[in-house]
Amino acid sequence: MNTVIKLLLAAAIVNASARVGMAAARYYQLKDQSQELVTFGANVVPGELQNQILLKAEELQLPLAADDILVTRQGLRTTASAAYTDSVEVFPNYQYPIRFQFKVEGVNMGAGISPGANPLRNK
Repeated sequence: MNTVIKLLLAAAIVNASARVGMAAARYYQLKDQSQELVTFGANVVPGELQNQILLKAEELQLPLAADDILVTRQGLRTTASAAYTDSVEVFPNYQYPIRFQFKVEGVNMGAGISPGANPLRNK
C-alpha cells in the first residue's frame, strides 16, 4: 500500500512538471517569434507587428489579448512587450495561475540604405 501511494505521488509530480513545462515552452515560442518579428520587421508598421504576435499567441492557444501587447518604434529601435496569465492544471481539478511577461527589442541596422547602394559614394 505504501508503494502505491509513493507511485501516485510521483505520477502527480511528473504530471505537474510536464504541464508547467509545456506552458513554458509555449511562452518561449511566442517570445522567440516576437523577437524575430521586431528584428526583421523594420518595414512593417507597429500595429501589424502587434497583429502578427497576436496571431502567433492564438496559434499557440495562449490567453493573450490585443490590449496585452505593446509594440513601439523609436527611430531604428522597435520594442514589443506582452504579458498574460496562463492557468495550468498542475493537479486534477486544480488550476495554478502562472504569470508570463516579456520585452524584446530589435534594431534596424540598414535603415536608409538601399540594397546595393554605396553610402561612401556621396561623400
